[in-house]
Amino acid sequence: MEGIQTARARVADPVMQRALAHCTPDSNPHSADPAALAAALPRVAAVPRPVPAPAPGLGTDEEIRALIERATFGFTVESYQEALSMGYDAWVEWQLDWQHIVDTQSDLRLNTFQALRLTNPELLENYPDPFVLNTELPGARIVRALFSKRQLYERVVEFWTDHFNIDQSDELCQWFKISDDRDVIRRYALGRFPDLLRRTAHSPAMMWYLDNYANVAGSVQENYGRELMELHTLGADGPYAEFDVTEVARCFTGWGVRGVDSTTGRPGTFYFDPTQHDYGEKVVLGVTIPAGGGKSDGDFVLDLLAMHPKTAHYVSSKLANWLLSYDPPGGVIDDLVQIYMSTAGDIKAMVRFLVSRSTVARVPQHRRAKLKRPLRLVTGLARALSTDSVVPNNLAFELDALGQQPFLHPTPDGYADDLSWANSTLARWTYAVRMMALDVVGNEPSITTIHALLATAPPGSSLVESIDWMLTGGGLGPQVRSRIQRFLDTHNMTDVVLREAIALGASSTSYQFH
Repeated sequence: MEGIQTARARVADPVMQRALAHCTPDSNPHSADPAALAAALPRVAAVPRPVPAPAPGLGTDEEIRALIERATFGFTVESYQEALSMGYDAWVEWQLDWQHIVDTQSDLRLNTFQALRLTNPELLENYPDPFVLNTELPGARIVRALFSKRQLYERVVEFWTDHFNIDQSDELCQWFKISDDRDVIRRYALGRFPDLLRRTAHSPAMMWYLDNYANVAGSVQENYGRELMELHTLGADGPYAEFDVTEVARCFTGWGVRGVDSTTGRPGTFYFDPTQHDYGEKVVLGVTIPAGGGKSDGDFVLDLLAMHPKTAHYVSSKLANWLLSYDPPGGVIDDLVQIYMSTAGDIKAMVRFLVSRSTVARVPQHRRAKLKRPLRLVTGLARALSTDSVVPNNLAFELDALGQQPFLHPTPDGYADDLSWANSTLARWTYAVRMMALDVVGNEPSITTIHALLATAPPGSSLVESIDWMLTGGGLGPQVRSRIQRFLDTHNMTDVVLREAIALGASSTSYQFH
């Protein structure tokens, strides 16, 4: 079997050779100089954000707040008032119809991210040094989490980004991951799972990251075939053996990236090389694939795995875990599997079911049921405070300190969605304190905006209740509110004291959950 490094050494296309020459430790975002990274992107200018007046709608206050917790990157007064005005069900349908949501706030801020619009060949040609690429894609993720009106869509995008994880720092993925995010994950995030799976298999970033470009007849490379079954479809306990891994890998021989073995065509695009395919008979999960199939061998495997009942259960379990709780009721998962199988993997239908009022009500303690991952924590606090003028890469440094730098998880399993994030408790507390002390440079919340947000609390609210309302919609709990009140009782009120009181709420244990 040819080694991966040997295979990479024979990259044929000169543009890709030049790109690989830049894949040094200095180009890895993990080792970049913070000051240089911060200067690589312009400050994202503030855009006016009107806060609409509340109006009656369908769904109780508690149901609306629970919905916002599930379907967005964190409670904001604006999101709550939008959902309350529209009504629960109408807001969900509005969010699911994401292509028709006017997203001016996010779009204006992303206008400066030039690389996000380019194809792989254009990126290879125009950015021989990937430094800017390593800032734009993570920066865009942060901007969208903060400002996009398409909050539910962005939450689902984040889910699939981890499900089909690709480490952007992996050599040519520094160029290829941009198109993978735009043309694969984001395009199909609320489509059909079989279509999404098929597009990931044709993604140059995936082919490079999981080494399938080196998978050729007579020298089978099993990385992609193994992760396709273990992480993308059937799950680690799926009904397959090592024999199936090898057979699936044989089906994908010849699938790769144009420019690795041939200088013909545009480098960095998907390429099937018929001269490198294993044309022999294969048997996958007991199903015989006749000899002579060519590229159709891999296409058949993708269809077989996409509609396998085990895949339906695995994907349904993960998605329910993502949007509901770490241990969703078994009945919810069973119902979701039925939706998957009856709709041929319609992701939008699955998400609609999961965030419906009837489903959320079936989850015990549906509010504050999950520990916020760093991206949710960092952007959620900035959202709650309506922080308008931001430097995305400075927030990226905060995420790096907390262990979740976007697109840089080093292994194919993606960032965890569990309680393991509690290991960074001190750093999580510190972030809230630093944000309110105006130490997160370029992302300082406005005290004027804070006063305006506090004024939107329900009539008769105390200052402490108003702080709770602004941060969570009333979810901090009596112990945290008492702690904040004791702090305020021992200090003369100033803007500094107000910020410190908010930091107490944002660093509390209950704020760490959603």
